[in-house]
Amino acid sequence: MVRTLLVVLGCSVFSIGVAAQQKAPVNALAAEMVDFHKRIDAYMKVRDEATKDLPDVKETGDPNKISSREKALGQAIANTRAAAKPGDVFGEEMSAYLKKALAEDWKSRTPADRKALFEELPRGVKLAVNQPYPTTLPLVSVPARLLARLPMLPEALEYRLVDRYFLLRDRDANMIVDVLSNVYPTRDR
Repeated sequence: MVRTLLVVLGCSVFSIGVAAQQKAPVNALAAEMVDFHKRIDAYMKVRDEATKDLPDVKETGDPNKISSREKALGQAIANTRAAAKPGDVFGEEMSAYLKKALAEDWKSRTPADRKALFEELPRGVKLAVNQPYPTTLPLVSVPARLLARLPMLPEALEYRLVDRYFLLRDRDANMIVDVLSNVYPTRDR
């Protein structure tokens, strides 16, 4: 009897230990969102470190001072992230999610909306990580309905759509932090 009781107790303790070790199922998208925010935080730390020695621009109406600071900031960040490549911040899983969200957004647009997305942009634009956002291009905002499906960003970063590119842009440095290409079909014009 005592032996049976010890065996039952031993099995119960073992079962509880095994159950405690098993993890509850995790929502894959939620886990990737957490990882994406960790990569964003890592970028922000690199950005802060790269720019800590740059003087702040005090309130000024001088566009040359603002432009000089922007270029210096972008160059300092780019030098620190010299090995950066597309997808480093977005990540593989988040890139897949973003492309899916963009494809669904494209399908929901009218032909006129689709055409308008490309209307002001020249053909053949080439955009890359660590490149300044071309000042000759308009800052095309991400539509509100699409933006609502995307992860929140720190104030210094923003999403942008340019031709068939989806960008993560550093606003203060006017620099492309990450880029997804071929997110929309080829233009029809």
